[in-house]
Amino acid sequence: MKLSKKIVCKVKLKRIVLITMLGLCYVPNAMAATQDELEARIALLEQKLLALSQESNDLKKQVIESNKQLAQLNNHLQKQQMVINNQKKSLKNSQKAIIIKQQAPVSPVQVSNNQIVLVNTPKAETIQSENYPEKTSFTLAEFKDYIKDEIGFSYNGYFRGGWSTSSNGKPKNYAEGALGRFGNEYGGWYDLIFKQKVYDQDGRRVDAIVMIDGNVATNKAAGLFNTQDDNLMQFSDIYLETKGFVPRFPDAKLWVGKHSLPYNEIQMLDWKTQKTPAGGGIGIENLKFGMGTLDLALVRADVNVKNKKEVVKDDGNGNKITQYKKEEVDLNELEIRYRDIPLWKGATLGVNARYSAPNKSKIQDNVSVKNAWLGSFVLRQNEFFGGFNQFTLQTATNSVASQLANINTNNPEFASNSDNDYIGTHTGGKAYRLVSEGEAYLSDDIIVAHALALTSGNDVYSYDLNLPHTDFTSFKSAIRPAYIWDTYNQSGIELGYFRQKNKVKSKTYVEEGYKTTLYHSFKVGKSILSSRPDIRFYVSYIEALQNDISQFDFNGKDHQISFGVQTEVWF
Repeated sequence: MKLSKKIVCKVKLKRIVLITMLGLCYVPNAMAATQDELEARIALLEQKLLALSQESNDLKKQVIESNKQLAQLNNHLQKQQMVINNQKKSLKNSQKAIIIKQQAPVSPVQVSNNQIVLVNTPKAETIQSENYPEKTSFTLAEFKDYIKDEIGFSYNGYFRGGWSTSSNGKPKNYAEGALGRFGNEYGGWYDLIFKQKVYDQDGRRVDAIVMIDGNVATNKAAGLFNTQDDNLMQFSDIYLETKGFVPRFPDAKLWVGKHSLPYNEIQMLDWKTQKTPAGGGIGIENLKFGMGTLDLALVRADVNVKNKKEVVKDDGNGNKITQYKKEEVDLNELEIRYRDIPLWKGATLGVNARYSAPNKSKIQDNVSVKNAWLGSFVLRQNEFFGGFNQFTLQTATNSVASQLANINTNNPEFASNSDNDYIGTHTGGKAYRLVSEGEAYLSDDIIVAHALALTSGNDVYSYDLNLPHTDFTSFKSAIRPAYIWDTYNQSGIELGYFRQKNKVKSKTYVEEGYKTTLYHSFKVGKSILSSRPDIRFYVSYIEALQNDISQFDFNGKDHQISFGVQTEVWF
């Protein structure tokens, strides 16, 4: 309306100006003009004024119509804003479902457990179907996974730790690899895995993966990285993993870098039946071949070896000192696994083999390093009384066989320790091991987990005694029955017993002990072996019945009562 009034004012002003100018032009000549001429001019002026008036009326009509359209548009915008405000209010107050729509309105989707549902309904005529996934609705959990996969970054891992003490000073763990871990493990450990997608197109994907792990001491406040306080860190994996690059095997994974084939851990005894630490290598996994799946890996794992040549020095006081120079010997390990071979319902078989091959140079004739074999059969039975059971039968030679003779950690590694040292005399010794691990539900409220290992060997080097040509037999066990109060509470007992006999020439060494641990656990899940997080309150009694091999004692005693709380979590 303001615009129309303004235009009318301008039209009236034009009339006044025109009349005034005409008057000024014709007044001086009025006396000279005839009456007819004056009337003709006035008539012409009236016609022009009428035409101008008609234009003004048309303009007013246009302005009025424009104002109507502006009012309608403003009203429409106000309605749209009200709809948007109502939607925002609904999104804020709703606790059951959110519907996100791109085209025509859709009716609310009823969902349970307060899940958020995202609905995608693109127009078929404007958007190519191959650019959209077949699945058009996602729960909140699925959408999170989708975003995680789209971004391509993930951070996950594991750690354990807690508080502990004993009735006789500092608590000491004893043969946890033979007696079980509950109430017999007082340090901390962590694994941190970082994964970043760097390419994902045309069925081919590439990920960069870094894994950091190590010990963290739980007995001291400061946690600086050092060896004396057991605060350690290492980059155990740094590698590139690809998928879709192996011809004819679209699901196969090809990796290159510091990595190895997956470990198989016996949780309750805290060691692995399959473990090949690597400095670097190449591997292919998930090759669907015949009835099963084939995995291959070739890795480096160089070792430090003492040279047989003695270097004799004078300490300055006339005393002779014998030193042995260390040589670094190249070691390559080839590993082949053929797994997931179906047998009967719920049962699969795996066959694994690993060959460790030293590669000495021409100047290392005085260095003695023996090759080694590791062979395994793995029988896994799923759906075993609601749980599972896995049997592993293994044989090993030389330095790997010597690892199986340890009282504690029995990882089948080539080097003798984490410093990559190859020590001892190895003369073709062999070892054999049968391991059983699993859990079963005896009823809805009672679950039992176990780990058993029966091992024997001959002519191996004993890392515990530092003696060659050792024959040995050992039995290691941990059994953990528990009562399930509900999904979040379990009470149970872990019983552990082991006995090992080493025989060197005519002398026999015996190590024997047992453990009883009472505990209550807060957890999220009923399974003992496959549900985490877990918070355990425990009291534990351990006794070393014989200690000829380790010479171990609990601060001057042969037994220990400890208590504490420990947490363990995967994330």
